[in-house]
Amino acid sequence: MKHTDTMISVILPVQNASAFLRTSLESILKQTHQNLEVIAIDDNSKDGSYEILKLFKKKDSRIRIFRNKKRYGLAVCFNRAMRHVQGRFVTFMSPHDVNALYRFSRQISFLLQHPKMVGVGSQTVFLTQSDKKIGKSNFPLSPSAIREKILTGLSLQFETVLLNKYLLPKDLLHFRTNAYPFLYSEVFLKLIQYGPIANLKQYLYYHRDLTIARYRTLTGFDHHFSHIKLFVRSLAGYDYRPSLRGLLARTFINANR
Repeated sequence: MKHTDTMISVILPVQNASAFLRTSLESILKQTHQNLEVIAIDDNSKDGSYEILKLFKKKDSRIRIFRNKKRYGLAVCFNRAMRHVQGRFVTFMSPHDVNALYRFSRQISFLLQHPKMVGVGSQTVFLTQSDKKIGKSNFPLSPSAIREKILTGLSLQFETVLLNKYLLPKDLLHFRTNAYPFLYSEVFLKLIQYGPIANLKQYLYYHRDLTIARYRTLTGFDHHFSHIKLFVRSLAGYDYRPSLRGLLARTFINANR
């Protein structure tokens, strides 16, 4: 196989993440699967995150760093990073999160054994900012069960998913800047049109949910309106028919966390 045929491109948007960034980077670079690259986009951090990235880059040539002149948000960071991806496989990671040591090796082994699979995720352990475990996922394993609830947030931890870029159109992995809080959901809605996505049963990802405070700033009307817009787009643009009741249930769950 060519070098790029087993390369994993890890897209890492960074914005004021210095408290967790070192641990996150170490969990990438120490993976048992070493054929990888890290594409880090610093979104105009003010807390020393960029200096941490430069320090790690000096020690490991697999890291490439880009910096925005002002803060643009996740969608722009993801889209900018995608232009530099060299690997066959790609994943989007939060700088607050941590990978299990064998995450990439187990996921890439699965995708190589299932060449028609667009992607594979894993189970997730949920952490507080002080590393206290507060829960575990019980995501479905089968592609059919995942597809059924792809927009509810109950079938995948999107940051865990490793994608086979070779199965996707060149420009499919594009994020809309006005898609918050469904930044990942819309992209995954497009992904499932090109092949199945599965989950592994192993817990290979540790997630700190630091975005919930921002999500809570949306009004109740905003929650419902965002869900309804996504529901309409799923019908009109992707011939996907989710349960509106399921989408509204997700609003209730997130609004009361």
